[in-house]
Amino acid sequence: MPDTSLATAMFPSLSAARSAKQRLVSAGFARNSIDIDRQGNNFEVLIHVRDEHRDRAERLLARSPVVHSLHETGGQAAAAFQDNRLLALGLAGLAGFALFSLLRRH
Repeated sequence: MPDTSLATAMFPSLSAARSAKQRLVSAGFARNSIDIDRQGNNFEVLIHVRDEHRDRAERLLARSPVVHSLHETGGQAAAAFQDNRLLALGLAGLAGFALFSLLRRH
């Protein structure tokens, strides 16, 4: 196997460890390269990654589920605006008109 390393993180519950594993899988890491081991009362998530992907894997392991969900939703919204440029331009124009109207009243 080319230059690989191990990225790990500890979690207080099995559900938190499974959530971290799902974040990695949804980011494109292979499910079979991720293991969850019990260490006393905690759970350790281990992933074998190429050296160039280690930082990304560690960021995903450290990210909370809420932040990850917001990041994913933001990416989907940006993609929707890119796919519908005319709609985005219309919304921007409408927002500009509303702002202009509010500023002219005062």
